[in-house]
Amino acid sequence: MSTASSLRAVTSGVGVRFGGVGVPGISTRCIVFLAAVLCMTVLNPATVGASEAKQRSDNQAAKSASIEARLRTLEQRVPAPELGQQMLGLQIRHDRLWWAGEAGDWSLAYYMAGELGEALRSIEATNGEAPEMQPQKLSELMPAIMNPAIRAVQQALEQRNKSAFARAYGRLSAACNACHKEAGVGFLYVQRPKAPLPDNLRDAPLKGK
Repeated sequence: MSTASSLRAVTSGVGVRFGGVGVPGISTRCIVFLAAVLCMTVLNPATVGASEAKQRSDNQAAKSASIEARLRTLEQRVPAPELGQQMLGLQIRHDRLWWAGEAGDWSLAYYMAGELGEALRSIEATNGEAPEMQPQKLSELMPAIMNPAIRAVQQALEQRNKSAFARAYGRLSAACNACHKEAGVGFLYVQRPKAPLPDNLRDAPLKGK
């Protein structure tokens, strides 16, 4: 069939012949239209791309879930740090905080207050269910008692006010002792340090700083 004849068949709706057999009622236009719909349905790049993207997303989600499950298993195998050792770390920060604030090294003192807060959060995360506090939870009691005291120290340091710092530091020590009392170890009584711990950390601010 010539090009001209083909065009006439499309525009006139003449039946198409397949292998010499006429197919009445189906025009070339209909055949072309149906073929186009089929191609768009099966080979539409947007449809294929969305399917592949969903598959990749599902695979990634499955891998992430598997990794998280393995991490939880490993975390359960690692023993929690010894609570007494963690408390010694708090004691060192408590000491350094006082001497830095007493010397007017506000940056160092503020840093130590932040470190003290981080150490407390670490204890809450790793020993939040410490048997010493049962039936209470250390993860609940400690922040309730300690966080307001630490914030008061930070506020005094922001003001660079030694008198306010000394008062806030006293409340911080009292908060520590309140926690100890709740844990049944009230004999662990912390106070303002009388002498710096043997340390190689300079307390006083450098000149010009």
